Order: sequence, then structure tokens, then C-alpha cells
Amino acid sequence: MDNQELQQSAAAASALQSSFSSVAQSVMYGVSTTASIIPLPNTHQVVSLKLSNHNFLYWRKQMKPFLLGQCVYSFVDGTSPCPPSHLVSAVTSTLSVNPAYLSWKQQDHLIMSALLSSLSVEVLHLVVDCNTSHDIWTTLEIALASPSNSMIMQLHGSFQDLRQNDNSANIYLQKAKALFDELAAAGRPISLAEFSLYVFRGLRSEFKDLVTSLSTKDAPISYTDLHSSLFTHEFLHKASLQPSVTAPLLPTPTRQPATFFVQHQSKRRDRFRGG
Repeated sequence: MDNQELQQSAAAASALQSSFSSVAQSVMYGVSTTASIIPLPNTHQVVSLKLSNHNFLYWRKQMKPFLLGQCVYSFVDGTSPCPPSHLVSAVTSTLSVNPAYLSWKQQDHLIMSALLSSLSVEVLHLVVDCNTSHDIWTTLEIALASPSNSMIMQLHGSFQDLRQNDNSANIYLQKAKALFDELAAAGRPISLAEFSLYVFRGLRSEFKDLVTSLSTKDAPISYTDLHSSLFTHEFLHKASLQPSVTAPLLPTPTRQPATFFVQHQSKRRDRFRGG
């Protein structure tokens, strides 16, 4: 084998070793060099609720399954970190652009776009300085899912002041459930027994008998059963809760005054005499 063949063999071995090194480093960071970019559908088609200061729990409930279904949630939760932008050849010690980095950045920008399009204007300022989807997700969790102690006290106060008033049972329970969920998201959940107690306190007096019956149960009543019981009670007693005035079926006949009858008979006698 002459010198030229030796040089070609050495160059091929160097390129192969460099390729192995690049693949090894890409695998180490959990990104395949041949991974295809996953296009994401418009979030408006699957996430109907835009994130605001007061609905993080419901927004996350819609967004997380969407990201899991697209197989990109690992970017958001940080388990697929960004690979290095360049790789060093183990043979020549030269830098080369890491193709896995380029693929990762492109995919992450698509995820960032999906997240940003689901935010309302009032929370968009929170993520202006975020550079990755993981940064956006973490920032929103810290800012909106972990409210201060004063916010938690305010939620408890709203629960204690909650009253049904003129609302239907369905709307009243929706308001109570929203407060219940916000406390759970803040890490300060209340029990089902406490939830039922708050709801019972705010109901109108028409539900007194039902509250007495439900309060005697040994196990705490679930939200579904509570909703069903209140809705059924309201439906069955709708007539008494919302009374209406009904008109008589037939008009009351009016009676002719007696004087009219006497005058009428007198006129007939006069005409008879005059004739």
C-alpha cells in the first residue's frame, strides 16, 4: 500500500471517528441527528382557552395533553435539554456545527410559537425575556400557579362570602368550583367536606331541607353528586322558586244592574200605551 492510499485510509478513519464522536455527543443530550421536526397544529383548534391571570389551572389542563400528544412535552419540562451548538472532532480538534442543535432549536421555536399564541395580552409581558419553551413554561408556573399568601387568604375570603342570591344552582356551583380549583392549584386545597360546607352556607333558604338531608351522610359528597342533587331539587321545585301569575281560563260574567231592568220595562209599557 503506497503513501497515497495510507493517507486516504487515515482520512476516512478520521472522518468516521469524528462522525462517531458527533453521534455520541448528540445521543448524550438525548437528540437524534436524524430526528424529524414535528409540525404543530394551530393551538386555537385544540386549546380554546387563552391564559389569563386567573385561569392557569384550566389552561394547563388543555395545553399539557396537547403537548404530550405531539410528543414534544419533554422540551417543555426540561427532560430534553438543548444540545451543544458545536461539536469538537476527537481527531482534528476542529469545531463543527451540531446538526442536532439546529433540529432542537427549530422544534423548540415551534413549541414556543404554540405557547405564545395561547396567551392573553395581560400575561404576555411575563415571558418577554424567555428564550426557550422550557423558560416560558417554568415562568408561567412560578408566576401564576404559586400565588402569594395574600392571594390565598383572598380566595378563602371569597369562599366564605360566596352566596347564591339570584343565580341558578348550576352557576353558583361553577363559581364555588372555580375557587376550589384555584386553591388546589395554589397548593392549598380544601377537603370535599369543607367545600360542601361552604356551598351549603351560601344556598338560598329553599334548599334547607336538601342541605339537612345531604349533611347527614357519613362520607363527604362528591362534586358530581352535589351538582346532581342541587340541579334535581331546583328542577322539581322550579314552580315554587319562580312563582308565576296565571290568568283565569274564562272571563267572569258581568251582571246587569237592577235599575237598568226596571227602566227597560217602563219604556216598553209607555210605548204600548201610546200606541
